[in-house]
Amino acid sequence: MKLLTILLLFLHSIILSAHHHHHHHHPDIVQDTCKKCSSPDANYTLCVDSFDSIPRSHRADLRGLGVIAAKLGARNAKLVRSKVRTMLKSHPKDGAGYLTSCLETCLELYSDSVSGLKDSATAIRGGRYDYANVAISAAVDAPGECEDGFSEGGIDSLLTEENHEFFGHAVIALDVTAMLQGQTR
Repeated sequence: MKLLTILLLFLHSIILSAHHHHHHHHPDIVQDTCKKCSSPDANYTLCVDSFDSIPRSHRADLRGLGVIAAKLGARNAKLVRSKVRTMLKSHPKDGAGYLTSCLETCLELYSDSVSGLKDSATAIRGGRYDYANVAISAAVDAPGECEDGFSEGGIDSLLTEENHEFFGHAVIALDVTAMLQGQTR
């Protein structure tokens, strides 16, 4: 019995040592990918935190991270879209015509972003990176277009923070997709 206990402890220590050894020689794909996000707009902390919120990110390959990034972008776009819908309900149509128009434009942009990012996740999964790139590029433009509507009317944007955060998510998806495109060329 004592021999069996010693043998089990020995095997356990070998397994732990192999596991520990494995982690030191294989850099984490999330940190590695976030460091490689090439655009100056990519935020390393947002990138790592976003992927960390999805535990399977650390076990994914680059294509898997691309799918996750697109889905995270879509999820963020849904949150902004929901906030815009709430704002539209609280602003009477008559009293704030231009503001309502801005919000309706943003609602349309974010609705398009949700479907575009969902489509791009499917495209990435299927290896159609060029298609995904086009859909994600349109999403990257949405927050700026939303902001432009407010500034052109000389009014303060009600969505500056949300637009900035969504832009960050969309840029990450775009950068990961660009890395995938680079692998296939």
